[in-house]
Amino acid sequence: MRRRRYLAAGLGFGGMALAGSTLYSSASARQDTDQTTESEPIMFSDTGSIVTDEFELEDGVTIVESVHDGDSNFIVNLVPVTGDRAELLVNSIGAYTGATGLIAAAGQYLLDVDADGSWGIEIQQPQATDDDAESLPASLAGDTPDWAGPFQFEGLSEARGVHEGQGNFIVEILPQEESVFGLTFPELVFNELDHFEGETTFSLEGIGYLVVDAAGPWEVELLSH
Repeated sequence: MRRRRYLAAGLGFGGMALAGSTLYSSASARQDTDQTTESEPIMFSDTGSIVTDEFELEDGVTIVESVHDGDSNFIVNLVPVTGDRAELLVNSIGAYTGATGLIAAAGQYLLDVDADGSWGIEIQQPQATDDDAESLPASLAGDTPDWAGPFQFEGLSEARGVHEGQGNFIVEILPQEESVFGLTFPELVFNELDHFEGETTFSLEGIGYLVVDAAGPWEVELLSH
């Protein structure tokens, strides 16, 4: 199982000396040691508000990890060059370290970044095999937006969640496989606000990735039935 890497260290945030509008895409930038196959990560770093160069995404699960060292807005939009609706990835104020995920459609994109400090963003599209995926149960915890996976789901499952922050607590599973209708949608597990503790069920077959949007310390436990 993998979770958010320390992107800040990888982009030189220790001294905050980031080159302007830099795009990285190399195997040396990836520090994973598992056998999950994926396209090369796409990495940008810069300071201030920037529109990045275009890049290509494939259909499927897309994980975006971000860091920001500033005092004001940090807003990141994923913008299709076709002019379709942009996807809001990050909307934060001040220093930020976190991750989010979505099901992307194949095509050309750019990032529209509103920031007042130095920042770094990495985009990856993992593709796991059944041997890579971790079986349930699984227990996870953190205090910032994060992701984890791959997990193997076998139908009806139970989720238990705890959130101690003031703000959103949204938990989704991003399925790797298309549905029988050729479409793929996130499986919403929790959509809560502020302090929360509770349980729910959901149903999913195949490999999936957990994405957590949280405003404070959180815990998630996934159980199979």
